[in-house]
Amino acid sequence: MKDGFQGQRSYRLPVPLLQEAANHPLCQGLYLTDIGFYPVAKAHRRSRRSGSTQYILLYCVQGSGWYQLNHEAKCALHTNQWVILPAQVPHKYAADETTPWTIYWLHFTGSQATDLYAYLQGNAPACPATVLPTEERFQLFETIFLQLTLSATLAGVVQASARLTHFLLTLLPAADPFARPTTAGSVAQSIQFMREHLAGSFSVQELAAQAGLSASHYSAMFRAQVGRPPIVFFNFLKVQAACQQLTYSNLRIKEIAAQLGFEDVYYFSRVFTKVMGLSPRQFRQADRG
Repeated sequence: MKDGFQGQRSYRLPVPLLQEAANHPLCQGLYLTDIGFYPVAKAHRRSRRSGSTQYILLYCVQGSGWYQLNHEAKCALHTNQWVILPAQVPHKYAADETTPWTIYWLHFTGSQATDLYAYLQGNAPACPATVLPTEERFQLFETIFLQLTLSATLAGVVQASARLTHFLLTLLPAADPFARPTTAGSVAQSIQFMREHLAGSFSVQELAAQAGLSASHYSAMFRAQVGRPPIVFFNFLKVQAACQQLTYSNLRIKEIAAQLGFEDVYYFSRVFTKVMGLSPRQFRQADRG
């Protein structure tokens, strides 16, 4: 690692800029201190006996490596997997000797860093987490890197910080239900089918059959990528359509319910209230002030 890795990029914010970021109201919640991309990082290895004062993201896009927290067992990190090493925790990590990883990495801190870390860990299906690669995620990383490095000013740090939360949230399976390739396309098609058939009433089995999947596989995949069960999400789409009708039409609530496949207006009202926190009548009255 003495001479680096061919094609590597990395940047560390200068201390004066870090101090400005820590005191700026638009950065102090969450900001980057270091960022980089290491392709085929043979012999890449780090060991911090006292840990880091920042949280560290390791996102492997090719090859493999490992990490270790405290003195626990080593955990492998493979292609399309990521992990965030918590602040102030002793750790080690290294690229695999045979198939060294290609990684995107960054260090972040701020008053919201601990809460964001807890949210990411709590919503990731496993640790390390596996996630589909998306063009949006890579473009966000490039934008953040360029905003930090091209100007090296507080304005660049503000712009990068504004995008950092978005970038980190794309690592969650539910963040991009339209990600491709693989079965994510089935979920996207199913959602499109729902949008085109809001007046319909479907069971999970019927939606799964339309997507060409078994009911159990479809339900698990849908929940993992969207964060809600299929029927709950379908009702959410219906409620959103009802909001439009309540706002822009003079249709009676019973008529709106019927248009959206609800034979029982009282059941429609319960579903609407559960989603919006207001009954359909209260929503219309509040909207019209």
